[in-house]
Amino acid sequence: MPVRVRAPYAGSDSLGLPANLQVIGIVFVSGKLVQVEANLFDLALLSVLILFFGILQSHRSQREYRMWLVAWIVVMASMLVYSPALRSTGWQMVTECMRVDLLVLGGLVFLLSFVEQQTSRNRLIRDIALLWVPCCVLLNLLSISVAYPWLCVAVILAGETVVMYLAEQLVPEGLPRQLIRLEGLLGTVALLVAVWSGNPSMALSVVLAEVFIACAILLSVSRNSDGAGKWTSVSGFVAWGVLYAIYQMTDIWPSVSIVLGHTWSLPKYMVGFGMILMVVEDDTERISSLSEEYRLLYESNPHPMFIFDPATARFLSANDAAAAAYGYKLEEFLTMTLFDIRPTEDHQKLALELAQLHGGRQIWRHRRKNGEVFEVEITGHDVSFGGTKARFSMCIDITERERLNRELIYSAQHDVLTGLANRLLLEERAQQALARAARDGSKMAILTIDVDRFKQVNDTYGHMVGDECLKGIAARLMTRVREADTLARTGGEEFTVLIGGLTSTRGAQAAAASLLGTLVKPLTLSDNEIAVSVSIGVAVYPDDGADLETIRKRSDKALYAAKRMGGGRALMTTDEQAGEEESAVNIESALRDALQTGGLELVYQPIFDATGRFARVEALVRGRGDYLRKVGPGAFIPVAEESGLIVSLGRWVLEEACRQMADWRERNLPVFDFAVNISARQLVQADYTDSVLQTLERYGIPPALLHLELTETTLMGDFSAMARIMKRLSEAGVLFSIDDFGTGYSSLARLSELPISTLKIDRSFVMKLLESEAAVGIVRAIVNMSRHLRLEVVAEGVERPEHIKLLLALGCHKFQGFYLSRPLSPEALEAAAFAGDTAFDPSPFRGYVPVEDLDAIVSA
Repeated sequence: MPVRVRAPYAGSDSLGLPANLQVIGIVFVSGKLVQVEANLFDLALLSVLILFFGILQSHRSQREYRMWLVAWIVVMASMLVYSPALRSTGWQMVTECMRVDLLVLGGLVFLLSFVEQQTSRNRLIRDIALLWVPCCVLLNLLSISVAYPWLCVAVILAGETVVMYLAEQLVPEGLPRQLIRLEGLLGTVALLVAVWSGNPSMALSVVLAEVFIACAILLSVSRNSDGAGKWTSVSGFVAWGVLYAIYQMTDIWPSVSIVLGHTWSLPKYMVGFGMILMVVEDDTERISSLSEEYRLLYESNPHPMFIFDPATARFLSANDAAAAAYGYKLEEFLTMTLFDIRPTEDHQKLALELAQLHGGRQIWRHRRKNGEVFEVEITGHDVSFGGTKARFSMCIDITERERLNRELIYSAQHDVLTGLANRLLLEERAQQALARAARDGSKMAILTIDVDRFKQVNDTYGHMVGDECLKGIAARLMTRVREADTLARTGGEEFTVLIGGLTSTRGAQAAAASLLGTLVKPLTLSDNEIAVSVSIGVAVYPDDGADLETIRKRSDKALYAAKRMGGGRALMTTDEQAGEEESAVNIESALRDALQTGGLELVYQPIFDATGRFARVEALVRGRGDYLRKVGPGAFIPVAEESGLIVSLGRWVLEEACRQMADWRERNLPVFDFAVNISARQLVQADYTDSVLQTLERYGIPPALLHLELTETTLMGDFSAMARIMKRLSEAGVLFSIDDFGTGYSSLARLSELPISTLKIDRSFVMKLLESEAAVGIVRAIVNMSRHLRLEVVAEGVERPEHIKLLLALGCHKFQGFYLSRPLSPEALEAAAFAGDTAFDPSPFRGYVPVEDLDAIVSA
């Protein structure tokens, strides 16, 4: 084969083969040897290889395949750039630089395709540029002129620095990184020699050899498989790089040029065919891997899976999970049929199911070896097993899922604290009960229940005790609710009872009375005994409305009316008295009119000492007219509180009591203390202190004669403001009493901060003294506490002489109650108290009180 004479570097071929090695290909055509330029042959063959490779990898997602295709296209572009048309005078230097640059770029794309695949695309582009730019600058400088050796040296050092940096970042540790470092070091030395000797051809050979041998190193360690394709490509890259090193020996051994002419393109084809083989091998390995994965997925799946013959129901295959789930050994399981894992009563149903199997999910009942029946969710598909039609099934035990589902449904429909139905479930059942009542012609009742003054329990004992209190109330109410009815917690301290199947409203009334009766006795919670009451509003279908919303509103309205009347009672919305006499609107209107027209009056209930003599009076407001007299203060006082009339009412009571006291003083009747009840709303008025003192001064009443009585629950409001006002009045001489003590949940710490002079024991404890040891203990504790705090004690609700005996024995020496005296008009009080009569003879009670104490009281 003829070989051209060695030419300068600028005349090298498109794949790095210098012009003196641009050989003539020998093709056998029609029995003759035909000489063709190697460039055209390479271009045609490489085009076919690239086209085939592009088609092969077009539907694959691997990034390295796409990079291989790009690299081959760039290599082919380097050949096209070095076409005869572009090698004319004036363009030869440009085309040579472009050819070299593209060839190096193709090699670098190959090189970076073998790094870790998780490297981002942007970083790959950056790394390729970092490697390519120094190579292009160096080779282009040398191809133009070798007059700038120090600039070339700087470029070489910069480029090799980049190589070492990227090797640390991208090349695996161990031998591959060491080889890249060694190759970089040798390449640097060779490039320096090429620059120093002014040999640009040597520089090109070194760069290309370094790139393609590095490709071989990275490819050898970048893939897990060791197929023929990988090692064919590795060998091709090695040969591709080595040929450039061999080329430098042509000056010493010219015969080498002949060998290079025959073998110059062989490495490229080895790399190309090796890459095609790698794509095919990857597909084969992936398919094999998928088959293995499916087998493992079946055999190692935690869910029971089996394949059975639909015609005979016999099991053809099963995984270990299926045998374990049903309690059999795998060998035993494979001798059974579907009928063996279904309950006997389901066999007929199973036969029908086998006759018309459908895809998708179904719920079946299965049976374990121990007889336990459980529900499973089956996912089934038709498959081919051993060449015959079969059925694949995957079973999921839904026992736990169903349990959790039931728990979720229960949680969604029940109150977390009490376990009662919540508003959602109540609504559902109410709609059903309403429809049933409409269909049957029966009645349905809604009872709305609210705990009276529950906020005071939370404020006094804390929310933990408050929650226990709510649970206790729910338990009490539940004892009086029929199984067919519904008790629900529909708010913080609100409950609702749904009662169906009633024949008359009497049934609803009876149910409400029964519910009220459950809370007669106090709740015992840990160390606390708490007395609670509830208010109930009752509405009945169809009497109070034809739809659920109307009935609910009427029930709420009745509840509010019951609470305005003081609580602890049940009201029907259809009750005429609730609609007229007990209507809050009517009461408020009557009260306003009474304040303006003098329709109120005061009566006075005496308080007696241990000698039976008159000690003090309590002023109580009454209505003069028939309406207010009928509803009583128990109804109009709560309305006054809610409407704000209590301020005007309280001012009138104080004014009238002081006027009456001044009248008695003017007539030289005996001087005595008097008590007036006040509310929290009155006490926190900005001008209340001045108003009280001015009223006393106007009538000439010494402040020490006035006792202002507050209920214990009054102190649950703005305590700091009330304490400040009470102290100002106390400093002026006004006395304070705590009424109904023991029922308001007040704390001793708060009592000790207030200027209290008297505690009045609530009548509920006095009434139970003769029948409850607990009540005796409470009264004894109050008396003992009062002694230590130097407070006076008055017992309310004295109804029997035995009460006086026991109270004296417990140390209480002041009494108030119907046994001693009912509230009296001013005229009656004058006749009884000022005549010097005693309410009772103290001599029979001497045995119940220390003689010296009684004598001291009498002598005083």
